[in-house]
Amino acid sequence: MGKNRRIEAQRKMGSGRILGKKSIFIQIGIAVLISGVIALLFYNSLWGICFFPILLYLSGKFLKEEEKKKEIKRINLEFKDYLYAVSGALSAGNAIERSFLTGLKDMRQLYGEESILLRRLGGMEKRLGLKEPIERILKDFASESNSEDIENFVEIISYAKRGGGDFIQIISTSIERICDKIEVMEEIHTVMAEKALEQKVMCVIPVGILLFFRITSPEFIGVLYGNVLGVCIMTTAMILYAAAFYLGMKIVDVEV
Repeated sequence: MGKNRRIEAQRKMGSGRILGKKSIFIQIGIAVLISGVIALLFYNSLWGICFFPILLYLSGKFLKEEEKKKEIKRINLEFKDYLYAVSGALSAGNAIERSFLTGLKDMRQLYGEESILLRRLGGMEKRLGLKEPIERILKDFASESNSEDIENFVEIISYAKRGGGDFIQIISTSIERICDKIEVMEEIHTVMAEKALEQKVMCVIPVGILLFFRITSPEFIGVLYGNVLGVCIMTTAMILYAAAFYLGMKIVDVEV
């Protein structure tokens, strides 16, 4: 069992490095672009590049949060389909362990090997063959998924396994809850899509105005460059702009 876990961990680490390299390139690109805009439009000096380390850290944090949200959304969708398959197997009279294994086969046919759920539960058959409890396997999966719905489901399954609960009813209720949440999220995203686009446009407008003045009337905005008062004014404007951008992102990012 230890050898299998080490192999699985190495495989996950290898895929993580590939994804990490891609994210790092995007992270560096965002930091270079924004620091270049700051240096050109806010300070008209290469000293604006000094913001690069801060922007590199913030862009990395932002990308990690976005990737985490996308992964949780995807794994919730896959987990919903997985529970449908498990529920069907239970209704056919299979035992709880066999039903979860049958669900994995259905997921492999539906999503292929690219499924996040399959990558994290792919060793279930071997672990069950080694007499490891199904609830421990599911708890490991829940802790890796970072999904509140999956964690709640696993807790209920663990109690039901010890107390002899109705697994078909439990899984049906879990499917209904996850489906309802997904539908609500989709409705919210549809309603907020227009507002999110407006927020992105509003964030670009101040930079566009500065660029317009730099191109068409450089002498008009030139008084803000190369002096202490101008630096203070532009720094204050940049801080307010960053705060407004952050607040706008939080407003359109609605969670259920």
